[in-house]
Amino acid sequence: MKRAILSGLGAVLLGGASMASAGELPPEEQYKLRAEYLEWRPNLDAEVQATRNGFTGSLVDLQDDLGIVDKRTFQLHGALQFAPGHKLRFSYTPVDYSADIQVGRTITFLGQTYTFQTQVQSALKGKLLFGAYEFDVVKTPKGYVGVMLGAQYFDGGVSIAAPELNVREELEPTVPVPVLGLTARGYAGKLSFEGEINGLTLGDRGHAYELSLGVRFHLAQKLAATGGYRKVNLEGHDDQDLLKFKMGGFTFGVELSL
Repeated sequence: MKRAILSGLGAVLLGGASMASAGELPPEEQYKLRAEYLEWRPNLDAEVQATRNGFTGSLVDLQDDLGIVDKRTFQLHGALQFAPGHKLRFSYTPVDYSADIQVGRTITFLGQTYTFQTQVQSALKGKLLFGAYEFDVVKTPKGYVGVMLGAQYFDGGVSIAAPELNVREELEPTVPVPVLGLTARGYAGKLSFEGEINGLTLGDRGHAYELSLGVRFHLAQKLAATGGYRKVNLEGHDDQDLLKFKMGGFTFGVELSL
């Protein structure tokens, strides 16, 4: 599916470029405000490490060690186009995972040790935020290609509690990362194909990357049903503390342009 979306996107943009005059855009792209709701069914791959008071934290796998399982979430995405090809972009995704199990090995988190078979309640909660300015460097009757400058931000944390020990510890890292990106959308009849990638590395402080692919069926000029794939890779380091997670899976939803 991902390869088909990219192939369709490239074909329609190359076809449109040969017949375009400068600054033209498809009617579907002549909007002021665009909003999109996407159901997202990602697979989670996450690890955390937190050291306190001289006790080196264990590298804890949230699935294998804490029993956290995959679950659905959603993405709210919006764009304000204040001039043709000039957009302010933003998105919001809630992150809400939890589990309650007996640990299968001894782990140390924020100076607290949880021995084998201790009952622990754990959670990864927060929100993924993205904001950017987009400038479309190529505009044709068949679509556009743009560049983005913005930031990815995770606002949340990981907590582990043991009721029988009457303890609860929480790591709340802030992981803001400036990002650069490329985005493109091409139109072919009632279908459009979109691809987007953004990210940046901060060296040993962390990184953020995001890939989105989508195909839309345009029910009307301003309304489309959409399906695709999204992957987020986020990692942050602070001294001996670490939080990294990957979320990737298929999306489906609806887009409205005004």
